[in-house]
Amino acid sequence: MALVDRWLPGEEPTTDNMGTAKWLDDQYWSRMEIAIANGISRAFKG
Repeated sequence: MALVDRWLPGEEPTTDNMGTAKWLDDQYWSRMEIAIANGISRAFKG
């Protein structure tokens, strides 16, 4: 339910909203992982 509050503020914690919030959270962390990897790669390339 915390993910629903974070990603879908004001929405009810229904099953569909919880699934959507989980998907949004997974996408966010996946993109953060890529961004961090790209930053580390760029730092080592100089």
